[in-house]
Amino acid sequence: MNCKELMTPEPVFCVPEDNAVRAAMLMKQHNIGSVPVVSDRVGMKLTGIVTDRDLTLRLIAEQRNYYDTRVSEVMSADMITCRETDDHSEVLKAMAKQQIRRLPVVDRQERLVGIISQADIARKGEAKEVGTALEAISAPSGSADGNSSSAARTGLMVAGGLGLAAGLVYMLQPFRAQR
Repeated sequence: MNCKELMTPEPVFCVPEDNAVRAAMLMKQHNIGSVPVVSDRVGMKLTGIVTDRDLTLRLIAEQRNYYDTRVSEVMSADMITCRETDDHSEVLKAMAKQQIRRLPVVDRQERLVGIISQADIARKGEAKEVGTALEAISAPSGSADGNSSSAARTGLMVAGGLGLAAGLVYMLQPFRAQR
């Protein structure tokens, strides 16, 4: 199977000049955790990706103004991509090694054509391969050897989820967070 068969085609995207609120609203509207950033709406050249984590760490934690902060200020520009013709098993290995949950798919001109997420892998991959890849992608940083306890991992995931949720509520509905 190649990446074209695995990816979600035509993902939502934003441009560097969009404000951070637009990226967050796209995430909420489409129930996704990242939005690819393209140079312009016509050329579609991939320039970065903004994730829910980027918004939490580079916007909320730094107490920036949501409407005045551009996506280009909070996005990750150093990203790993794949091509439509790449073999999916190599892409899964790269995602696992780098612990990347979402991988943009580009064509030969570096234009965004799709995205591969953990959900795509779970839906379309082979059971054993999927399990191995998802476990490696989801392992806490520094514990890829599997020696950390399950309780510690669960605690970190819950704490991170609560922090992220609180931050996004504050960003999208500041009047509720001020109470």
